[in-house]
Amino acid sequence: MTRRGVSTPTPVGALLTTVLPPLAERLLARAIERDWPALVGPQVSQRSRPRDLRDRTLTVLVDNSPWLQEMTLREREILARVQARYGSDAVKALRFALGTPPSAAAEP
Repeated sequence: MTRRGVSTPTPVGALLTTVLPPLAERLLARAIERDWPALVGPQVSQRSRPRDLRDRTLTVLVDNSPWLQEMTLREREILARVQARYGSDAVKALRFALGTPPSAAAEP
């Protein structure tokens, strides 16, 4: 016996982002923060942290000037990794800024 009209469940996140499009960018930013160590590796993730995502530009805080320069030189590589994971339209550009990145242990 088969049932007609049975649909597959829709994830709550997909429903919310349809109703509230700005929420999609915030959810993506949170996913990138969570996956940052896997995206850039342990050494880079100790020195940097995604800060926010606005208009498809990801701002990354870097803890000192030499690492800021290193991250700037590796911008294409890092952007390619982010785009490979989340889609080429998700993040269009990276912006690096000097600052104190919050540690992963300090996050809830």
